[in-house]
Amino acid sequence: MLLLRSLRARLLIIGIVPVLAALVVTAVMTVRSVNQFSESQRYEARTQQERDLKRLTTGLSREYAPLVGGLFIGKKNDVLQSVHLEAAYGSSLYFIATMRSATVNAEGLDLKKLQWDQPLSTKIEKRLSDGQAVVIPAQYVPATLRGDVVVARGLFPTEQSDFLGASSGLLVVARPAVQVSSPAGTLRRALIPAFAVGSAVAIILALVLGLRLVRPLRRLAAAARAVARGDDDVPLDTSRADEIGMVNRAFFDMTVRLTEARDTERLFLMRVSHELRTPLTAIRGQVDALADGIFDDEVSRQTAYEAITAESLRLNRLVGDLLYLARLQAKRFGLEADEVDLNVLLEQVVTGQGSEAREREIAIGLQSGVLPVVIGDGDRILQIVSNLVRNAVRWTPDGGTITVAALADAGRVWITVDDSGPGIPLEKRATIFRAFYTEDGTGTGLGLAIARELSSAMGGSVAVGDSPHGGARFVVELPCIRARSESISATAQ
Repeated sequence: MLLLRSLRARLLIIGIVPVLAALVVTAVMTVRSVNQFSESQRYEARTQQERDLKRLTTGLSREYAPLVGGLFIGKKNDVLQSVHLEAAYGSSLYFIATMRSATVNAEGLDLKKLQWDQPLSTKIEKRLSDGQAVVIPAQYVPATLRGDVVVARGLFPTEQSDFLGASSGLLVVARPAVQVSSPAGTLRRALIPAFAVGSAVAIILALVLGLRLVRPLRRLAAAARAVARGDDDVPLDTSRADEIGMVNRAFFDMTVRLTEARDTERLFLMRVSHELRTPLTAIRGQVDALADGIFDDEVSRQTAYEAITAESLRLNRLVGDLLYLARLQAKRFGLEADEVDLNVLLEQVVTGQGSEAREREIAIGLQSGVLPVVIGDGDRILQIVSNLVRNAVRWTPDGGTITVAALADAGRVWITVDDSGPGIPLEKRATIFRAFYTEDGTGTGLGLAIARELSSAMGGSVAVGDSPHGGARFVVELPCIRARSESISATAQ
């Protein structure tokens, strides 16, 4: 049973069964057709033989007719010699006496006497009395002539006045039935080795093709086990143009992505360790200084407390981002449905990111126009846009510009964040949304990943392109559901 569950066995069965079925159907139909043809040939041969015997019987009866016109007592040499006729025509000649045969000397006619096994039917008698040559059915023919074609015809005398047109006996001509040999038996005997050879060829081809198809799948399975062990360098034939090549290429791409994910994970652990160690080290240093009494004045102690608070908030934000991303990816979070004023929300984003931008002389502008009040989770939307603006501030050089804009139309809202930074190459635009990915090796690489997960959860998306300012443009698309109050007022109008 286990062997039959393998792909190789199934391919073998799939390859052999249709071929064997086709061979069997072909053989059966061929033998059947040959049998039908043989029956047709037998019928044609029998019919032709009956026609020939009817003509022969009619001709012989006319030759014998003058000899039965009256009382005939003659010598054998004076009559037709039946032995010569039988040899010439390959038939046996017989005479059957009837009611009118009293004056006919059958022996003088040189014909062998014959009697039916049972009286002929009225229909046959009628045809014989009408002077027709009739094929006698097998049930009337004596056992010695079974298997022969037997034809009878009346011997009508030439002196009609004496016999009133009635026959003076019957001339019977018998000839062995033509034997038409059927090729069906020979064909069946020939088909057996042909079927065996065809089956053997089908099995061999199925084995060869099955092994050829299964071999790359086994290599793929071995490659999967190697990747599971941590060995990413697995040789696969990605140049094939068939479906196996497609699977190999997909597996190779997966291996590359998996390698990148492992490298990113290792880098993330290093970065997280660094990010965690830095605030912890700062907090511990400040705490040790306070415990040792190094800060002897109130101002120094207050500065230490502020540093501890800032580093604690930084540490708390990092841990919170990690937990938040994990909940997003596990789909274990909820969305609120509140009335959100997008104008107020975008102003809050620009204001919240303004301190760092002012320090670096980066101008943040807002171009929102008139936006509707929508039903949604304002905190989530605020977090998405804040992460994008924070990323723009990080990559925009000092003295650059950032523009936040929004547009609502046809039940959707688009929020764009443009910067004048270096931009993002095409080959990296899909990579930047991966968790823990950072281009410069600093930070945790969670901001863009969280923005993408949040927008997807809200039925929207985040895309990146080129900005008119020469940098990058991030576009957030979200469903725009108008507030209930606006919907009601619009209906009343």
